[in-house]
Amino acid sequence: MPPVEAMGEGAPFDLDALRARLAAEDGSRLWRSLEELADAPEVRRYVEAEFPDIVQASSIDRRTLLRLMSASLALGGLAACNGSEAGRNAPLLSQSHNMPGYTPGVPVTIATSLPLNGYGRGVLVKAQEGRPIKIEGNPLHPASLGATDVFAQAEILSLYDPDRSDTPLQNGFPRSWEELTSFIRPVRNELVVAEGRGLHILTTPTSSPTLQRLMAQARQLFPLAQWHVFSPIADDNRRVAATAAFGRDLDLVYDLTQADAVVTLGGDLFAEEPGHLRHAADYQARRRMQDRALPRLFAVETRPSLVGARADERIPLRPRDFEAFVQALAAALGTGPAPIPAPHPSISKLADELRGAGSRSLVVAGREQSARVHAFVHAINAGLGAFGTTIRAIEPVRTMAEDLRTLADLAGAIEAGEVSRLAILGGNPVYTAPADIDLASLIRRVPLSLHLGQHRDETAAVCQWHIPEAHPLESWGDLRAFDGTVGLRQPVAMPLKPGLSVEEFLGLMAGQNLDGRALVQATWREAWGDGFEQRWAHSLEDGVVEGSASPTVALTERFGVTAELEAPATSGGIDVVFAPDPSVWDGSFANNGWLQELPKPLTKQVWGNAALIGPETAAIFGLSSGDAIDLTVEGRVIRAPVWILPGHAPGTVTLTLGYGRQLAGRIGNGIGFDAYAVRPSRQPWTATGEIRTAGERLPVISTQQHHSLQGRDIVRVVAPDQAPVPERTEHPSLYPEWPYEGHAWGMAIDLDACIGCNACVIACQAENNIAVVGPEEATRGREMHWLRVDRYHAGDPANPDTYFQPVPCMHCEKAPCEVVCPVNATVHSSEGLNDMVYNRCIGTRTCSNNCPYKVRRFNFLDYQGTDYTASPDAMNPQVTVRDRGVMEKCTYCIQRIGTARADAHVEGRPVRDGEIVTACQQACPTRAIVFGDINDPGSAVSRLKRDPRDYALLGNLNTKPRTTYLARIESSREKG
Repeated sequence: MPPVEAMGEGAPFDLDALRARLAAEDGSRLWRSLEELADAPEVRRYVEAEFPDIVQASSIDRRTLLRLMSASLALGGLAACNGSEAGRNAPLLSQSHNMPGYTPGVPVTIATSLPLNGYGRGVLVKAQEGRPIKIEGNPLHPASLGATDVFAQAEILSLYDPDRSDTPLQNGFPRSWEELTSFIRPVRNELVVAEGRGLHILTTPTSSPTLQRLMAQARQLFPLAQWHVFSPIADDNRRVAATAAFGRDLDLVYDLTQADAVVTLGGDLFAEEPGHLRHAADYQARRRMQDRALPRLFAVETRPSLVGARADERIPLRPRDFEAFVQALAAALGTGPAPIPAPHPSISKLADELRGAGSRSLVVAGREQSARVHAFVHAINAGLGAFGTTIRAIEPVRTMAEDLRTLADLAGAIEAGEVSRLAILGGNPVYTAPADIDLASLIRRVPLSLHLGQHRDETAAVCQWHIPEAHPLESWGDLRAFDGTVGLRQPVAMPLKPGLSVEEFLGLMAGQNLDGRALVQATWREAWGDGFEQRWAHSLEDGVVEGSASPTVALTERFGVTAELEAPATSGGIDVVFAPDPSVWDGSFANNGWLQELPKPLTKQVWGNAALIGPETAAIFGLSSGDAIDLTVEGRVIRAPVWILPGHAPGTVTLTLGYGRQLAGRIGNGIGFDAYAVRPSRQPWTATGEIRTAGERLPVISTQQHHSLQGRDIVRVVAPDQAPVPERTEHPSLYPEWPYEGHAWGMAIDLDACIGCNACVIACQAENNIAVVGPEEATRGREMHWLRVDRYHAGDPANPDTYFQPVPCMHCEKAPCEVVCPVNATVHSSEGLNDMVYNRCIGTRTCSNNCPYKVRRFNFLDYQGTDYTASPDAMNPQVTVRDRGVMEKCTYCIQRIGTARADAHVEGRPVRDGEIVTACQQACPTRAIVFGDINDPGSAVSRLKRDPRDYALLGNLNTKPRTTYLARIESSREKG
C-alpha cells in the first residue's frame, strides 16, 4: 500500500497560550482540534478551500490545475468505454426458502447470536434470497434490546470477506477435506489410547453451553490432556479480586436504571464491557425518568472514553495513581483503610455523591485496573448497599472448567517438551500473545500443531495444519449474554466457504456427529426433556431461550482487601496503557474495510492507530500530532506516531491493540503499528516505559478537520430547568410555501442521548451500499459516509467537555442545494424529502458547494471496482449502487419508507407511527434518533419537535431543516 500523508500539524502547541485565548473569549467556544483552537494557518486554508483535497495534497498553480483537470476528463471518457465485470455470485440457498409463508423477493429476518470476547449479543439478520444483507439488534435479547454496536453491524462484511480460508492447509499446501479426515482419525485413535497424554488444547473464552458440554466430554475422553484459555481482552484482575472478595469467582451485573450516582474507574462502560449496549440504554432510560432527578455520572480515567465524554464530571488520572485514589475514596466512605497522604481533591465530592445516593449508587472498575482497585470497589459497593439494587452477582458466564490453564502455562509446557499435539481452536494467539512469549517459535517446536481459524493468519502460518473455521453467521451454536441469558446461533445462509465450527471440531474429536445443529440440539434436549420440540422452535424463532438468565447468587460478607492482592510496583518513566481499539477491537476486524474507515469516536482517526498522549505530555516532549516516538517497555521498542488527545491524563501514553498485522488480508495488512510487540504478560493492561522522539513524522489519517462548519452555532447545552431559545421566528423567503397534504417526514436527534458510539454510521453504510474509499482517498477528505458524528470540545484542552453530534442530510424544506443544480438532479418530493436522481447527476458539485451542512458526498472514483469493494452479495438490493461521478447523501432510508407505504396500501390502512425506522435509528443503543411524520401531531417525532430543547442546526440560515436537534442537558453547568 503506498504511503499516505496526513494534514500537516505544524509546531508543538503553547498550552498556556491556548488556555489564555479560551479565558479571554465569551461563552463556551467549541473546537474540534488543537490545530483549530490555535488557528493554525494550514487548518484555515484547509477549511476555507472549496476543494480541500487539492489544498491538502500539494500547492498547485492554476495552470497546472487546469492541465490536470483536462487530463482527468479525457481519462474519464476513456474509462467509460470499458465495461465493468459484474462478478456477482449466484444467489445462495438458505433455510429461509423452507420457511412457512416465504415469498421470493421479500427479505426474511432470522434471529441469531454473535460473539464478542466470548459473550453473546442477540441480533436479527435480514436475508434476501438467501443472502444476508443487514444486521439489526434483537429487541428480545437483554444484551442488545434491539440495538447493535459497530462490530455486529460489520459482521456482514466479514462474512463476505474474500480472504477467508476455504481449504485445509498442511505446511502451507492445500489439502482436501478427505485428506484432513484421514489424517485426524488415526491421531484421535492414538490419543484415546494414550488418554490424551501430550495433547494441549488452546481456546478462546466462551459462554456457549454446547461448547462447554463438548469440552467436558472431550476431557473425559482425553483425561490427561491439558486445556488452556487465552484472550487478549482478558479480565484476570477482576477474577482475582472477585475470588478474594466473595470467596469464589463471580460475575457482576449492573442495573443503571436504578442508579442515582455512578462512578467509573477506568474502562468504558458504554463501549468495552460485555453489556455495553445495555448499560448505555439503561443509563439513558434513567435520565429520561421524569419522576426522579437526573443521575450523576463521574468518570475517573486515563484515556478519554465514551462514558467519560458523557460524564457530569471527568477526572483524568495516571494509572499509577488509581489505587491511592480508590483507597482514599473507600476511607472517606468508611469502607477501607486510612488513605495515603494527599488524597485527590475530588474525593470528598465523590464520597458525598455516593453517600447521598446510598444503595442507588454504583462504582465500576475497568478491566485494566489492578486486583486491589477491584477489591476496593467491591468493598465500597457493599458498604453503600448497592448489592441487590444496582448490582447483582451471578455465576461466571464464561465458565468451562476450574483447572483451565493459561497461555504462559502452555509456553512452559512446550519448553519442557511436554506437548506433542497442539490444537488451537479459534483466535490468533501468535499475533495477540504478550511480547515476552514467543509463541511462534514455540509452536514450531511441537511435533504436531493444528489451527482452526477463519483466516490464514499469523497463527495459521506457523502451524502444520490449518483448518478453515465457519463464520458465526453460517454455523450452529449458542451463547450466553453478560447476564447469562442464552441466545441460539443458527446459520442465516448456506456456507459461503467450507469450514468447521469449534463445536463441530470437538464433536469430530469426540467421535460424534459433525452436524452442528444436532450438537446444539443435544445440549438442549438434555436440559428440556419432553418439552424439547416446542421450546426449541420457540427459542429458535425468538433467538433467546426464555428464562435462561442466571439467578442471583447470595454473597458472603468478606469484601476486604486481603494480603494476597499485592499492589504492583511503580517506578519512574511514563505509564503505558493498552486498550482495545474502537474500530478493530483486538485485531479480529483488521480486514474489515467498514471498520478501518470508520472515524474513531474521539480521535477521528481512520486506517491506523497512534500513540495517544495528552497536551501536557506533548508540551513536555515538544511533540505535535504525527511526530514519531520510540516507545520502550521492558527493553522492547516500537516506533509509532503520536496523536495529541485532549483530556488524556499527563505522564501517560495509550496504545490501542489490533494493528500492525502482516497476515490479516488484503485490507488489513501493514496498517498501523503492533502494540502487542511491547505488551508484557505480567501487567498486560498497564506498564511503565520510556519515550523519546524519533526525529521523523509518520502518516496519521484523521477526518476531524473534514466537513467543518467553521465555528457556527452547533451544539447547544442547557441546564435541567433551562430551555434554549431556538430560532422559531419565520424569516422572509423567496421560496414559495408548499402545502404537504399527506406525509411530511422529519427527524429529531437528542444530543443528550448520543454517546458517539458510531453504530449509526456503520448501520447507514450497510443499509445504503456506501463504498469504502481507502486510505489514500480518505486522506483527501473524500470519505463517503452519508452520516458523520462530529466531535467537539469545549474548555481547557487538558480536560475539556466533549460533545457528539450526528449530522445526516438535513432535508431542508428550503434547500439551497436544489436551486443551483443545472440538471434538476436534486429535487424535493411531495413528502418533503430532498431526493437525489442519480441518473440525472453530472457531477458539477454545485449542490455540495451550496450546502451549509457539508453532508453531500461526491463519488470521485469507481469505488465499486477497487480492493476495498464489498462483495456484490453484501449489497442491499433495495438501494442503487452508485457509479462514479454522482453526488450521494442521506435519503432518510427512502427504501424503508417505500416498503412501509406499500405494506400499508396492501393492508388498506395508513402508515403507523413508528412503522418506519431508519437504519441509523434502529442501531442506536440510546434511542437518540427518532423519525416519523411531522404532519401527525401525535407522532413521536412531532412531540420531540415541540420540546423546548428542540432547535435547528444553523437555523438562522432559514433553510428549515427537517432534521432538528434536542440540546444536551448538563446539571453541573449552564451553557446555551
